[in-house]
Amino acid sequence: MLKKGVARDDGKVFLRYNKKSKNGEYWVTINQYMESMGADWFERRAIMDLNVAEREKTKARVTEEKAERAKTKDERDRVNKEKRREENRKYQERRRRENPKEKQDIERKYRLKNKDNDEYIQRRKKNQRRHYLKKNDAKIKARKEAKAINDEAERVEKIKRLAEKAKKKEEAVLAKSLRPKRVVLTAEQRKENERQGKRNYKHVRRARINNCEVKATPMVVEEARKSAGDCCYYCGKKCKLTLDHFDPLSKGGAHCVSNFVFACFSCNSRKRDLDPFEFMESNLAISF
Repeated sequence: MLKKGVARDDGKVFLRYNKKSKNGEYWVTINQYMESMGADWFERRAIMDLNVAEREKTKARVTEEKAERAKTKDERDRVNKEKRREENRKYQERRRRENPKEKQDIERKYRLKNKDNDEYIQRRKKNQRRHYLKKNDAKIKARKEAKAINDEAERVEKIKRLAEKAKKKEEAVLAKSLRPKRVVLTAEQRKENERQGKRNYKHVRRARINNCEVKATPMVVEEARKSAGDCCYYCGKKCKLTLDHFDPLSKGGAHCVSNFVFACFSCNSRKRDLDPFEFMESNLAISF
């Protein structure tokens, strides 16, 4: 809020608030202001401000005096006692500084007098600790630094151990996720697997009896069956296929993937231990 007599940069002076004026503020020139308020207005205003400041100071001084008078007698006694105690302490320090031997005698008598005083004992221990820390500050700092280094090394080692443990855990979880899931087979699939296992056993037994090479397992036979498709190797008919050896086991053919072909039951039973090329020629002649 603007006060009367405030001047702007353009030299005009604030006179009063007026709703009809621009922004609700009525500004006039210095001459108009002097005519309206009087030629000695600024002198009167300065004296009035000075009187206001004096009144504020007087008011603060009176408030302080009232607060001082409001103190109880016990409070004033306590303050005076503290002052006397402080003065006495300073006097005793000056006296001990000037007479070191007398200081030692006084301290010895004081210790004997207060040897059973718990408060004095605790204060003495506290002072001894403070002097010890001040005297051995460098050693204590060195010990703290060494302890901090050891703690940091232990912390780093602990972080490494935790990281290794977490890595092993992740590897275990990954291995578990990559482990092939157990497939639940139907009764028909189990029966088919048993039948294929028995047939594979017969093939392996015949190969060993004829001193043929054996390089296939039931799993290898199953993978070869899946990759062969569903067409007969000899006639090309789509049907249920059976395992046949291109070179017969009775003539030295090996029980391995390279010697496997999958044919329909009819072609497999007609081929028996014939030469594969002769059987294919005869099969082609029959078809024509």
